[in-house]
Amino acid sequence: MTYQDGCNILVALKAETTTGVAVATVTGAQQLRLNDSPGLNLNRAVVQSEEKRSDGMKTIGRLGFKTVDGSFSCELSPGGATDVLLEAVMRGTWATTTAITFGSMTSITTGTNEVIAVAGDWVGTQGIRVGDVFRLSNHSTAANNNKNLMVTAATSLTLSVATNLLTADASADATGTLTVLRKLINPATPTRRSFNIEQHDKLIGLSEVYLGCRCVGLNLSCQPGAMVQVQYTFQGLDRNAMVTGTSPFFTSPTLTTSLGMIADDSSIRFNGALVTDFTGFDLNFQITANGVPVIGSLTSPDMFDCDLAVSGTITGLRKDFSNITLYDAETEFEVSVLLQESESEPKSCLGIFIPRSKFQSLTAPVGGSDGAKIETKELMIGPKVAATGYDATVAVFSSSEAP
Repeated sequence: MTYQDGCNILVALKAETTTGVAVATVTGAQQLRLNDSPGLNLNRAVVQSEEKRSDGMKTIGRLGFKTVDGSFSCELSPGGATDVLLEAVMRGTWATTTAITFGSMTSITTGTNEVIAVAGDWVGTQGIRVGDVFRLSNHSTAANNNKNLMVTAATSLTLSVATNLLTADASADATGTLTVLRKLINPATPTRRSFNIEQHDKLIGLSEVYLGCRCVGLNLSCQPGAMVQVQYTFQGLDRNAMVTGTSPFFTSPTLTTSLGMIADDSSIRFNGALVTDFTGFDLNFQITANGVPVIGSLTSPDMFDCDLAVSGTITGLRKDFSNITLYDAETEFEVSVLLQESESEPKSCLGIFIPRSKFQSLTAPVGGSDGAKIETKELMIGPKVAATGYDATVAVFSSSEAP
């Protein structure tokens, strides 16, 4: 007899056309690149009889209403299932790349931290916003080409980036291209997505296909000397246990080959400046969701997803009381992370921009132990109101990968 082990498994997902219904086309799914994970499980409500028996024994119960929940843990890599699930938790849709020729702005020059146009409007006409990630190509100064650059400030003629990422060139250049990478924000009207998710036990050749699954949580964890970890949390409606001959359910799901991200290759901006003294950074996206038991069915008509809450935690070395000042004054600030693969340029990347946050708590041990004093800062994060040069969103994701 063959027994299933914990290694030879495959998890794949595809968006549903109708929530809770198995997809008609089994191609086009995305495979998750898993770490050790709980996975999904079907739960049944226990319905206990209140009958009082004359023999003093309890009547056996029944199983009722079905729910699905669970999570998958992965190392963060751009493209594929990552992009699909970011769309799901942001309840938005990736915008395509935008190529802007230098000539459309007449010409450009560069400083060590800015791209300056002679005419036109980066913001009003070209639609560039703070938090967008762009690349220059065919610039006359070769050192400026193919770098991933996140916009830190935007006016009609000037795009600012982090200091010393560019080489200054005062000569007007009209022949190159500025390409804004794909980006994802929270739309004014959320787009709700649900998935079929297959858990395939390859050794025994059988699959469980979970239906009506919504991604209701995403946790990103960046630690030095480690892969960036991401955990996706789901709630769903039902499960089909497939039989031999119908497993696997999905045909040739796509598996990305992009490198996993590590925090050591990232750049982090906090309150207007690059930082190199953070020891940990977590972001948590959580959607309130639940099903509703109804008479005449063992499953909810839908998985009802409501408010999205975003929070974060930063740990770092204490060097002064600047963070105490921010906390006491309830000062709002921006946080951005640019994760990049360790490769030659242009590097695959994933950008994360939080336009509006503040400290909701700040703690640090008084001391007495060996090593540096570490502050723990809990972030309160809220949506940005649309303003010149800013999207109306709680977060901006940018990706270098093609959809």
